[in-house]
Amino acid sequence: MVRKAMMTQELQLLTNQFQLLKLHLTVQLKQGTTLPAFKGAMWHGLLGESLKAHSEQCYQVFYGAHDEQQPKPYAIAPDGDHKTQWHKEELLNLELTLFGDACQLAQHVIDAMSSASLNSNLGIGEKRAAFKLLSVSSATPSGLRVGLHTFSLADWMRELPHYTLQQEVALSFITPVRAKYQNKVLRNQAPELDFWVNQCLRRLTQLSRFWVLDDQTLFDAIYAQTLSAIPQDLDWQSDCYFEDWVRYSTRHEKKIPIGGLKGQVACYGDVHALLPILKVGELLQVGGKTTFGLGKYRLMV
Repeated sequence: MVRKAMMTQELQLLTNQFQLLKLHLTVQLKQGTTLPAFKGAMWHGLLGESLKAHSEQCYQVFYGAHDEQQPKPYAIAPDGDHKTQWHKEELLNLELTLFGDACQLAQHVIDAMSSASLNSNLGIGEKRAAFKLLSVSSATPSGLRVGLHTFSLADWMRELPHYTLQQEVALSFITPVRAKYQNKVLRNQAPELDFWVNQCLRRLTQLSRFWVLDDQTLFDAIYAQTLSAIPQDLDWQSDCYFEDWVRYSTRHEKKIPIGGLKGQVACYGDVHALLPILKVGELLQVGGKTTFGLGKYRLMV
């Protein structure tokens, strides 16, 4: 029998209040240039420079040092194209997701990027190639729409996948996922399902605490309900490899690794109660360095 996955009352309450804006920016190069193969750090740098030139207040929200455990209120997802040689008039795409209160600053972000395209001191890549901000659209539960359109996490969860009581579920890593297991960065085969469920829960509650609402009782209930739903008997398969990238940190004056796990993990069993939290992880990105483009996966049911 095919059924529709359902959220618990507590998860429904939190996702109703969690605002999400998934921007899709398209820029056009005004000149040929060389760009890095993995472009997450490139976009992170351009966004930061653009915000700093446009609004110091916005820059501090997105890039300033906050509480030690406070995540930044955005995530980047670059195109998967690893091409390095680019020609004049070619198009590049960026997905920029804003979380919670940061959604209110979306127009400032767009204005900053637009102003950067007119600033000869700013540009794309190390050679600061001139560019034009060609279009701004938003991903919505029903597809792309021109302009800025904010939705709640709950809006995205209304179309949760249908399931059978015994079925295969997979996570396909679109950008490298940088996460630690037993205090070591994952470099080969991935841990089993409970690890990924915990990654999703941690991401949701950390972002919520600082950018949506701070309700530890609600978080504890969501944790308890979700973890209790993990079945004991699952068939698990990990087909992963390590994709190694580095970025140059101006602040630290050295190269810093930002590689992570790629490939796919899959399980077979009665996992229907976990589909909502795995969907949350798909929307929020998981693991470390999400502001540099890491942690994006696709949920397959």
